[in-house]
Amino acid sequence: MAASAAIFILTNENIMALMDLAPPAVEPIDLDYTKTFLRIDGDDENALLETLIKTARHQIENMIGRALINRRFKYRGVLPGQSRIILPRPPLVSVDALRVFDEDGVSADISTAFYTYNARVEPGELALVSGFSWSEFLSGACQIEIEFTAGYGPDPVDIPLPIRQAILLLVTRHFEHRDREQSPSVPTMVEALLAPYKWVRL
Repeated sequence: MAASAAIFILTNENIMALMDLAPPAVEPIDLDYTKTFLRIDGDDENALLETLIKTARHQIENMIGRALINRRFKYRGVLPGQSRIILPRPPLVSVDALRVFDEDGVSADISTAFYTYNARVEPGELALVSGFSWSEFLSGACQIEIEFTAGYGPDPVDIPLPIRQAILLLVTRHFEHRDREQSPSVPTMVEALLAPYKWVRL
């Protein structure tokens, strides 16, 4: 599946583009559980409910600035002036690829021997090994691209229960207002459940 549209993130130095490389393998809540919660029998609403689950997950990920189910991202923009980079969409799982580009689009991959990442902090961080600079890997380097994996885990049970409950409540809200032209407002209970998990870039 093609990557989704980029989200642009303003850092202290420049604007970086964040793209999903693939959708999550599973959603945080499944169809059967959602139907049981909504007391829906039969399969007539299955397609709609699956769409609403994806919509609610996407909406909540953007609200709290986090990835829920593990998946890969691409983060690209102007090369920073410092060797340490804060990665969005915590919690970070791993950094999978790192490369730099010059203004002609020529690229150079940077080996894992020359950088480290810290997934134990939120947000996760990537840094060059002490003593190295970006220009040493490619003359005239001006762009950077990082591929990384982020999320609470590969399974729905890895996600904190309040976040999963918030998704279920938001799906319910969208389902109950499915015939309205405008999207319904986010319920206060959803905001309260998500408040402890919101990540805001400083």
